[in-house]
Amino acid sequence: MVAEQGDDTLSKAIAIGSCAYWLGKRAEESKSHEWTVYVRAIDPDEDAGVYIKKIVFQLHPSFNPATRVIEAPPFEVTEQGWGEFEIQLQIFFHDSHEKPLELSHLLKLYPDVESTSLTSNRPVVSERYDEVVFQEPSAELRQRLTATVGPSVNGWRNSPHAKWYTTFDVNAQQEQLQAVYQLIAAELQNASKRRVQCEEELKSLRAELSTV
Repeated sequence: MVAEQGDDTLSKAIAIGSCAYWLGKRAEESKSHEWTVYVRAIDPDEDAGVYIKKIVFQLHPSFNPATRVIEAPPFEVTEQGWGEFEIQLQIFFHDSHEKPLELSHLLKLYPDVESTSLTSNRPVVSERYDEVVFQEPSAELRQRLTATVGPSVNGWRNSPHAKWYTTFDVNAQQEQLQAVYQLIAAELQNASKRRVQCEEELKSLRAELSTV
């Protein structure tokens, strides 16, 4: 799903997340979980490779190699380990002039609620909704973002993790993001007004001091 944000601005909704499966009591201590970190489209039938060129995943230095470059869907990395850590991502789009989008994701292996016991039947899922905003995208990228295409085999509908994915209410998510944007804009406007006021007060103080 792509949205028009202005005369020459587009936005694309994506999800960033991870699924972590506990491998049971017999698993090696250093490989207690198998996890997958990913970037996916909101639409299960959408080919994110139409507009995403590649994604660079930067894992913990203990993994070899720690840098993983994925150039086709599914944009995901699967590994085994025992610890939680921050994963850095760079998303490159099909536009040589578009800067890569830099994001981070905290890999979660354990439930938030301490009373919830680990089980191999249900993974720990951590996902978030985000919108990528493209300011003045190239003609090629605009065409890729707005093209009407049918269901693709490169979608995630048949992913083994699909049944655990979060179903995002896009309209509600967009309303929340819009509210955040408006709040930030208001704060910036207030900060600008306070800065001008302080500058005027400083100018007045300096004028007074010059007459002493």
